[in-house]
Amino acid sequence: MINTELTKIREAKKLSKKEFAELLGISPMMLGKYEKGSCAIPESIAEKLAAASDAVTGLEIGVKKDVRKGARTARETVEAAAGSDAAVATEIEVRKNARKAVRTVKKAVEEAADLAKESAMKAAGIPNIVIQSSMGGYISAEEIGKRVPKNTTDVYVRVDENKLYYVLDNGETGDVDIWE
Repeated sequence: MINTELTKIREAKKLSKKEFAELLGISPMMLGKYEKGSCAIPESIAEKLAAASDAVTGLEIGVKKDVRKGARTARETVEAAAGSDAAVATEIEVRKNARKAVRTVKKAVEEAADLAKESAMKAAGIPNIVIQSSMGGYISAEEIGKRVPKNTTDVYVRVDENKLYYVLDNGETGDVDIWE
């Protein structure tokens, strides 16, 4: 695998470097080196990528089928309403059903995206990480990601200090409290 293929796969999946690096079990900084071609891509990363890509593709196909089915149902409802004498009342009902179908599809897409991410992480051998404080609090890697700035490349957890220390992609550093 060459660096341009890695970049194309990440962009095709519409993942940020951080998200893609998490799926592969590497740091965003290392992913950047692979994509730039300054480091050779190890075979283990190529294997993880293939496994994760297959899992995500399967879920994408399922979501697209669900979206097409919802659109077809809404279209059939509209066509049935057009031939009715009570067109106004039916049109209102159709619009309600269409909005409901859109909400259902959006929810299905969000659930499928979560499943895809979870499946890709499992396929890539990335465990779910939960950090526990000696005082009983818990925080997941996903929650940590939400607490630090978007352009963070590295996070260091110090439970004993109640701090998340982070490094931004431009080299700046900072910290936030874990449990506020």
